[in-house]
Amino acid sequence: MFRKNKPAMARKTTDIIDAKAPFQFVEAYKSLRTNLDFMTFSGEIKVISVTSTLPDEGKTSVSINLARTLAMSGNKVLLIDADLRNPSIHRYLNVRNVGTGLSSVLSGQSILKEVMYTHEVLGIDVILSGPIPPNPSELLMRSKTKEIFDELKEKYDYIIVDTPPAGMITDAKIVAHATDGTLFVIRHRFAKKDVVAKTLRDLNDSETNVLGIVMNNYSASSTDDSYAYAYHYGE
Repeated sequence: MFRKNKPAMARKTTDIIDAKAPFQFVEAYKSLRTNLDFMTFSGEIKVISVTSTLPDEGKTSVSINLARTLAMSGNKVLLIDADLRNPSIHRYLNVRNVGTGLSSVLSGQSILKEVMYTHEVLGIDVILSGPIPPNPSELLMRSKTKEIFDELKEKYDYIIVDTPPAGMITDAKIVAHATDGTLFVIRHRFAKKDVVAKTLRDLNDSETNVLGIVMNNYSASSTDDSYAYAYHYGE
């Protein structure tokens, strides 16, 4: 049984898609959804991790909005916060009592059905990070991470996994190996190009399946509306 929960939406309407979100913002995520549909039409890619080079590039908002957009088209979607060091999905969703979560399942203290809830406003199911453990990397490296994802993918069309920045720590690469593919978020005019390029090389060298790049906070006009879009990164 899922815990039914109706947390309030985040304060900024441009953070999470809702009825007041700018047209360009919504259309950008629909474009991202369409791109994913083309790449995942065979059903082999269902568990998708999301990372970036540095903190504050918007990977968490991309994760939430992608999950929301996929659910809007009729998919059954699960959102997981796998950033066990600095989790933030609970803040975006205004969930004040984090309680148990992914770390609780990985450490054997809880089972999956105890840490899941339905976010009825967004139309998705959610697993928060849980208590911050003293050994995040070691916890994520356990075979149980992939076992959890494999079990969940039988019940969902898509599972979106928010991870730490890949340019900072190894956790994102560890989680990526337990998923079917990774989206790489780049905030426009934020991280230095050489740092971004190195992070992408490291991901490819570690045999991460990089599905594409999401350019975040990119404005194609003179307006202040910022949004995200994706393009294919390459084979």
